Amino acid sequence: MSLPQREHPEAAAELDSAVAWYEAREPGLGVSLIDSVATARQNIEAYLDAWPPFPGWDREPIVRSKRLDVFPYRVVYIVDADELVIVAYAHESRSPGYWVNRL
Repeated sequence: MSLPQREHPEAAAELDSAVAWYEAREPGLGVSLIDSVATARQNIEAYLDAWPPFPGWDREPIVRSKRLDVFPYRVVYIVDADELVIVAYAHESRSPGYWVNRL
């Protein structure tokens, strides 16, 4: 059974921006990013607790993140009321936790 999923609107905007950036540099690279995100989301859904809580995070909901295999991004997520919520597609060079206000 599939877990319902949703993206925070700002997370969706982050992904759209990253896809456009990569696609502008090399046609097809944006599509590769989308594929990498899709694979990460499938892995997250299959193994929700496989990735440790965000460092220093000591409250509910538990925030976790999975690094993409090829791109320098992390899929930041929570499970809220039996729903997988993507909080951010965080580039690894951004300030950690910039997405906290989205919770």
